[in-house]
Amino acid sequence: MLAAVGACLTVLGAAGAGGCICLERGRRIDRLSVFVQAFSLMAGEIAYSRISLPEVFLELGSRLDDASLGEVFSGMGSRLCDGSGQDIRTIWGEEMGNYLRRTELTPGEKELILSFPSSVWYLDGGRQQAAVEAFSQRFLEEARRAGQTQREENRITMAVSVACGALAAILLA
Repeated sequence: MLAAVGACLTVLGAAGAGGCICLERGRRIDRLSVFVQAFSLMAGEIAYSRISLPEVFLELGSRLDDASLGEVFSGMGSRLCDGSGQDIRTIWGEEMGNYLRRTELTPGEKELILSFPSSVWYLDGGRQQAAVEAFSQRFLEEARRAGQTQREENRITMAVSVACGALAAILLA
């Protein structure tokens, strides 16, 4: 009786570990979606309000669904508007770099986000808007790709986890 309970708990534990791995993949996709939202809102603000990037960052800070990313944008906007003369690349690298260290994004995705200031240096609002929309589109495509591969990888992860749990239960019995 105890051996059967132990075997069931072993299989359930392995399935739980697989489930945790699947949840981590889901958080990455959620994070990509937040960046899609941020860049879409940014493009909209540039197009309709015709305000500068520091003001756009301040506006984004209050409108984003993800409060922690909103704080990052608010902080960048404040630092750019404080009159210290710091470059947007420096502030973006520091603030966004600190935020990205705590995320599940891949190194390539992090590098793409950190390259943002180099892509939107245009003074012309139309070109700046087009560059931000291109960033939004890249993240939307990446989120779609990640979602498609996630389903496949999650099935494989769960199958392997349960199989390993079953094997461990057989070996321990």
